[in-house]
Amino acid sequence: MKLLHVITFLFLFTSGFVFSQKTIKHTVVSGESIYSIAKKYGVTEADIYELNPKTKGAILQLKTILVIPNKNKKSKEKNSKATSNTTEIHIVTSGESLYKISKKYNISLDKLKELNPNIKPESIQIGDKIIVASTSEIPKPVQKEEKNNELDTPKEQSITDNLETDELGNKVHKVAKGETLYRLSKKYKVSVRELEEMNPEIIANLPIGYEVIVRKGNVEFENHKKEVVATTQPKEELNLENTTKAEFLISKASEHIGTRYRGGGTTSAGFDCSGLMYATFQHIDMTLPRSSSSMAVGAGYKIDRSQAQKGDLIFFSTNGRGSVNHVGMITEVNGDEIKFIHSSVQAGVIISSTEEPYYKKRFIQINRVLEN
Repeated sequence: MKLLHVITFLFLFTSGFVFSQKTIKHTVVSGESIYSIAKKYGVTEADIYELNPKTKGAILQLKTILVIPNKNKKSKEKNSKATSNTTEIHIVTSGESLYKISKKYNISLDKLKELNPNIKPESIQIGDKIIVASTSEIPKPVQKEEKNNELDTPKEQSITDNLETDELGNKVHKVAKGETLYRLSKKYKVSVRELEEMNPEIIANLPIGYEVIVRKGNVEFENHKKEVVATTQPKEELNLENTTKAEFLISKASEHIGTRYRGGGTTSAGFDCSGLMYATFQHIDMTLPRSSSSMAVGAGYKIDRSQAQKGDLIFFSTNGRGSVNHVGMITEVNGDEIKFIHSSVQAGVIISSTEEPYYKKRFIQINRVLEN
C-alpha cells in the first residue's frame, strides 16, 4: 500500500512538472489587463484566451490566476515537430480563416488550398484540421525575404514579389523598414489620396509589417455585406429577445478577439477599426459609415462622456493631427474608466481601457447610436 502511494505521488509530481514547463501561472494585480499581461510574457491575447476561455469578454478580477503559455517552450516544440513529422497540422481556433492561417505559417493562400482540396475557405469551423506543410514544403521564414527587399532598389520584379492578394482580391503590400505613404504611392503609381481612400484607417507613421491595400480587387464592397454577417455567425444564435442590443453587439464583436488587423478589412480574415464596427452593427441591420471619421459625424449623435454606456461608439485621434481616425465600441463603464472593443494596428481585435495612457490622451468623443 505504501509503495502505491509513492508511485502515485511520483506520477502527479512528474505530470505537474511537465505541464509547468509549457505554461506559467500569473496572478492578476491592480492596473493589469489581458493586453498588458500578453505584452509582459511576449504572447498574444488570443493565446491567453485559449488557455483561459472564461476570461474572454469578462471583467478581469484582481488575484485571478491566469495560465500563460511558455513561449520558449512552445517554439522549441514547434521547431521539433516541423522537422520530425511528415506533415504539420493546424487546428482552427475562433476567428481564424484560411487567409489568417496562411499568414501565420508564411505560405500562400493558393498553396494552403492546394494542400487542403476538401476545405472550403468560407465554411471552415473551429476544430477543423488544416495541413499547413509537408516534409518537402516546410514554410520558410519571412525575415530574410524582407531584408533582401530592403536592400533592393525598386524594380518591376520586386514590386510583383512584394504584393499579395487577399480574400477580396485586393493587392496588399506589407510595409518594410523606412517605407512611407509617399514612397508607396510612387512605387505603385497611385496618389497618396487614393491610398488613403483604399485604407480609411491608415496612420501617418507606417509601422513595419503594416499591410496597405495598393490596388482594389474586382469584387465590389457591397457584395460582401452578406458575407460580413455570415462569417461571424456563431454556432448558437443569441436571442435578442433575452438581451439588449448593446449586449448582443458586444457579444458579436467579442467573437473576433485576437483576429488580426487588416486595412479595409470587414471579415474574420482581418478588420480595421471601422470595419469591425461596420460588420458588428450589420447584425442588427444597421449600416454605419465606412470610416471612423465619417462615423464620428454621421453615426448617431455626440454625447457627454459622463453619459457613456454600453454600445456607444468611442472615438480617438492616433494620427498626431487631432482629427478622428480610430473608433471602438464601449463594453463597460466603471466610474471614469471606459472599456471598449476595437481593432488595433499592433494587436488586432482587443478590449482596451481609457485609463491606458495611450488612449487617455487621445480620446476625442462618444456617439450614441442605439436608442433605449
